[in-house]
Amino acid sequence: MNHNETLYRPWGTVTSEFWARPQPLQQVVPVARTQTPNPPAALASVTPADGTTEMPEKYRQGILKVTSAFSSKDPQVLYSAMVEAERLDQAMTYEYGEHDLRTISLREMRGWLAHLTGQHEAASRWYLQTVGLLTAVVGTSDERTRASAKRAVATWLAIADEAVAQRLAPTVLAIAVQVEGGGSASAMAVRRRAYVGANA
Repeated sequence: MNHNETLYRPWGTVTSEFWARPQPLQQVVPVARTQTPNPPAALASVTPADGTTEMPEKYRQGILKVTSAFSSKDPQVLYSAMVEAERLDQAMTYEYGEHDLRTISLREMRGWLAHLTGQHEAASRWYLQTVGLLTAVVGTSDERTRASAKRAVATWLAIADEAVAQRLAPTVLAIAVQVEGGGSASAMAVRRRAYVGANA
């Protein structure tokens, strides 16, 4: 088990003791275009507005289906997880609202599934959305916001279509600067790729 596996515990492998203790958050800094980001932290590491830290029981099976697909290479399993994640997103948004951390975390999972299926533009867009929502809920200095911003940059760096990457570059750079600062590794990685792409 590597260090990141300790930080990113999927819901399918946790015990009741897991929910009772605080969990560390991941720190992913994109360095190279080929770097693969880590999956979003389990929703247990966030506390919704109502203070609940447990996985919503009525969504447990669906969430387990989604998180268990993270380690799959089977396109059918991943597609099925994407369909389930979309269903959960609609239901949880309706029940908890868009600014609830459970809903935001589910959307991060949707971003991760998009990344796993090679839809890096969609993944970046999901993370850009979650960064905005997290900024409104917990602020830019919160580790959850910072981790989501790093995933936005890392998935953007994985976009193969340079024209698409260039279109998203200003938004990704703005997020990196807002959350991590203009001199951060993330911001510098975005500037580097944007410059190279614009001058290619």
